[in-house]
Amino acid sequence: MHKIKIVSRASMLAKIQARNIGTILANKYPDLSIEYHSTTTTADRDSTMSLAQTSSIGLFTKDISDKIINGQYDIAVHSWKDLPVEPSEKTEIIGTVDRGDMRDVLIIKRETAHSKRIKNMQILSSSPRRMYNLDKVLSSLVPFKFDNLTFLEVRGNIETRLKKFIQGNSDGIVMAKVAIDRILESSDSESKDFIYQVISNNKWLILPLSIFPTAPGQGAIAIEARKDRNDIKKIVKNINNKDVFEKVNQEKIILSKYGGGCQQKIGISIWSEKGHDICSMVGQTEQGIDIKKYDLLSYQKDKDIGNISEQLIYPSKKDSNLFYRNKIEVDHKFKRLKNSFIYFSRKNVIDKKSRMREDNYFWTSGLKCWKHASKMGYWINGTSDSLGDSSAKAIKNFIPNNTPHYKLSHSKAFTKDYKLISTYSLETNEETIKGIRFKDKKYFYWMSPLQFDTVLEYYPEIINASHSSGFGKTYDYLKTKVPNPSNLKCFLSYEHWLSYYKIEDYNE
Repeated sequence: MHKIKIVSRASMLAKIQARNIGTILANKYPDLSIEYHSTTTTADRDSTMSLAQTSSIGLFTKDISDKIINGQYDIAVHSWKDLPVEPSEKTEIIGTVDRGDMRDVLIIKRETAHSKRIKNMQILSSSPRRMYNLDKVLSSLVPFKFDNLTFLEVRGNIETRLKKFIQGNSDGIVMAKVAIDRILESSDSESKDFIYQVISNNKWLILPLSIFPTAPGQGAIAIEARKDRNDIKKIVKNINNKDVFEKVNQEKIILSKYGGGCQQKIGISIWSEKGHDICSMVGQTEQGIDIKKYDLLSYQKDKDIGNISEQLIYPSKKDSNLFYRNKIEVDHKFKRLKNSFIYFSRKNVIDKKSRMREDNYFWTSGLKCWKHASKMGYWINGTSDSLGDSSAKAIKNFIPNNTPHYKLSHSKAFTKDYKLISTYSLETNEETIKGIRFKDKKYFYWMSPLQFDTVLEYYPEIINASHSSGFGKTYDYLKTKVPNPSNLKCFLSYEHWLSYYKIEDYNE
């Protein structure tokens, strides 16, 4: 085969995605000629159609699938979230490539973000899933109050929607972050300049997957072909990302049990961290039943689960703190920080006395820290969702190059990609460490490398116990310290760990 005809929707994003696939194919097969085509779909042609109220599936894709069936083109490239589980009886999804950022981004006008209270906050969105979930979580993520939250229908490509946001009376707009990323990483300078201007002139926050899962397939590109085109399948097989392919299909199949389609209020996202698959699913069924799930998809249970006494675990909620915290005066340092990326490692790294400038970008280690900082008046741009501070790197398109990065933590904190600002020091509580019967403990959950090292120094025999942690730097550190790293376990939180050993129920 010497030439492949690729078809996509006519939007800039769709064309960028088609060329991404074409480039990957051309790099794999240098002698292959790539031809690009674009077309409109039913939803593109009728801009007045309400996606939230229609029951049709494949509004953005069926017309393109028909052109694949009649042989006009060889493959179609789609945003996979727009596709039903089966595109048509005669076509199928035969491959995908690396997945982009799965998360949604919310952009809020600067004057709204600086308000103390808003009577009626209006967000542009046509997605029932986004409307349902924003109504549930937004008030705890922003530093201002609003009496009512309403949504306005919005249609069109990325640039069209952002222009409606800028020129209209709405307060905010929510969309797939990957759409912005792909345009900003393209060669279209005019569109890039416009989007950069929107981002820099307004406030934005990236919604965490733990509480705001997205449409199945969001961030992934689907390659569609006719079922009988074995020649095409053979070519695409060699560029297919099997892991992404399996996870998107899993998301699609799970959601299809609840109906699927543009009117669905359920979000589901499945992804991997440190070799473990995580599933977040939030929404409401057509019968009005609320769904909330955030868990590891599979974990090999210990054979003695259910027979573990609370006396065998550390820490239990009854244990006293291992360290005294001594505050370090940092007000003078905070005042000098400007146009910087600042990572809050814990909620106690900030207080009401010492304030930082609003022109900084603020990121938190987890949701509890985000909500605490928001109550204190900080605009938080996002969170690592308790999965490690490296996840903050995914916002490189949203902040200027060479932005200084700082981490607020204790004086002995390990930091690799950040300049450390110590807001407190830790002093070992000798009474606690000698009062707890660590020799009797068999199951440990470590929240920091320092915590592990301190206990190990006093009780070296614990090294052969069962060790667990979250997904961040503590896990990476423990892998270098425990005798058998393959037995090291990861959990989404301390509470998740307790539920694993059936000490208490897990409340996401």
